[in-house]
Amino acid sequence: MKTLMVNKDNEIDMNKNKLIEFMEKNNMSYKLLTCCGCDRICVDFDNEDITNKRHCCNSSITVQTGNKNICVLYPKEILYIAIENRKSVVYLSNRTLETNYSLTFWKNLLDFKIFAQPHYSYVVNLNYVDEVTDKFVKIKNADKEYMVYTSSRKIGAFKKAFLKFGER
Repeated sequence: MKTLMVNKDNEIDMNKNKLIEFMEKNNMSYKLLTCCGCDRICVDFDNEDITNKRHCCNSSITVQTGNKNICVLYPKEILYIAIENRKSVVYLSNRTLETNYSLTFWKNLLDFKIFAQPHYSYVVNLNYVDEVTDKFVKIKNADKEYMVYTSSRKIGAFKKAFLKFGER
């Protein structure tokens, strides 16, 4: 599925309308999809049935685990990612995965409207943040709680990202 992501701002809305006008003028088939995890609209150019497709925040990520297995995961499942013993450990809602990817890989891959970095060794999904202090971030999912350390250099930006996220 080929998609184009469009943010919902006034200027972007005007560009979206121009894009739709262009597609209709050139008889291009498309479908507009609303993302369930962020303020984006996806434009699907495929002619397939899209009811069961994942898109935008639900887009799957295919990664190779530390023991060379291939795994598919979704950003909304990720609670946080930690660097432990030179490996990235992905804490998901129902399991953990150990990968050989760097934190830079994850930062480039994930949407930082939903994820933020409270410490150089962690990336946190803001959907699961329960409490933020100057020492730690408490992540809560169902009956599980995790504590992630913060750093004095990153905590200010993390708090801003969390406040901005809460305004959505």
